[in-house]
Parts: sequence; structure tokens; C-alpha cells
Amino acid sequence: MKKAIFLLFVMTLFANAKMINSVAMSVNGLAITTAEIKAVQKQFRVPKNKAIDMLIMDRVQQSALKDITVLESEVKERISLIASQNNISVEKMKKVLASQGTKWYKYKERIKTVIKKDKFFRDKIAQQMTPPSETQLKNYYTKNKKVLTMPTRINVIEYSSSSKEALDKFLKTKAKKGIKSIKKKLYTKNLEESMFSLLMRTQNGAYTRPMNAGDRYVVYKVLSKQGKKTMPFELAKPILGRMYQRDQQQKLLAEYFAKEKLKAKIKKLR
Repeated sequence: MKKAIFLLFVMTLFANAKMINSVAMSVNGLAITTAEIKAVQKQFRVPKNKAIDMLIMDRVQQSALKDITVLESEVKERISLIASQNNISVEKMKKVLASQGTKWYKYKERIKTVIKKDKFFRDKIAQQMTPPSETQLKNYYTKNKKVLTMPTRINVIEYSSSSKEALDKFLKTKAKKGIKSIKKKLYTKNLEESMFSLLMRTQNGAYTRPMNAGDRYVVYKVLSKQGKKTMPFELAKPILGRMYQRDQQQKLLAEYFAKEKLKAKIKKLR
């Protein structure tokens, strides 16, 4: 969403740029340098005037968010939540990000910015949002069918035990003593919504959390997801709601900052 909400840590991307650097302009007292303008032109392959416009919007947002406080504990909590939702540990997340070339401190700064935006949105804009009607949701579903796809089959290994503690130990050590295992093919059309959501969130090769199956506890290791079909409307409803809310939030934020840009104190120095 680079047009609507420009990343607030542009400066760190180009700190090592080998070029003469000087302040080109200021926005609400926040500087924009010539090096940044050239770097944004190169990074996003845009002309100079567009790069300047993107950086002005960045500074407008920085100015709006500057008084919002985010504690280190909040960042840690959000990162732990993201890791949990992806069924991996924080340490595993660090390794995955490192393999993708993302430095951990930069990722933490990004999460801090996301939390700032969430707080800003909640305090300044959220009251403008209204939940979608059934008709709006159905229209939104029709427009987004291409991205609302699901596998027809999920291949798993089911691990089970009468003891939850045994499964917790298995997840840590992979020791199978007292653990039964069996390969299964789960057809998504037969899955309950909660199980479907859990397995869809679980990456190939990852394990679910232990679940109470009545007479035993079970854990699933997702091996692969096969086939492809459009998700039915009723099953897609929770996802649609989140997508609709996200799009509305982005739209309202973009409109807010566009208005703030018109009021910004912009000084051109060179």
C-alpha cells in the first residue's frame, strides 16, 4: 500500500547511500534530504516529484504519530502473537526473517510503527467505521473471489495421546514415547470451521497446538495442502470481515493523511 501509507522508516533503508547529502526541504519541522529523494527514486522507480510526494506523506505521518508511545513490552507481545498465529516460536521467526534478509531490529521497528498506527487509528478514526451489511459483504465477496481460495485436501500426520502433557513434551522434544501417529487426508469440505481455520493458518511442516478431542488429545502436523477451489461465502465470512475492515481502515487513514498533508508546513530549501 505504498500510495496510501508510506513506510515510516525510509531513512534507515538508505543510511549508507554514497552521495552528497543535504536538507532539501522540511515538513512540519522534519527534514527531507537530497539523498533520500534520490534513494526513493531508485528504490521505487519513480520520478523525482513522485519521490518527494512520497517523502512528504511519510513526514506528515511521522508528525502525526510522534507523540504516541509504544512500550517494548507491547512490541514483544505483538511479535509473540504473530508467531503464535503462524504456529512458530519467536526464535524460529527470527531465523525465517534473517533468511529473507530482514534484520531483527528493523522488524521490531516495523512492528512498533504498526502499533502506533493502530493506536492512532483507534483514537482518531475508528469511530467513523461501520460494520458491513450482509449485502455489502456479499458484493465484497464477489469482487474478491480470486483471492478467496482454499485447498480441497490437507495431508497431515495426527499425533494423539490421553495426556496433554505428553503431547506438549512431544512438541518440544519430538520424542514419540506414548504417542500414537497416523497419516490422514482431511477433505476441507468436511472440516468444521474452527478446524479449517486452524489448519489453514498452519504452514506446511508445522504443528498445531494440542486439542481436546474428547477421549484424547491430538496434534496435527501439516504435510501439504492440495487442490484449489473458491471458498464458499459462509466459510469465507470471517476472512471477508477482516479484509473489509482492513480496506476500510486503509482508506480512512489515506483520506485523513491526505487532508493533513494540505495543512502541513512545508519549506523548500533547495
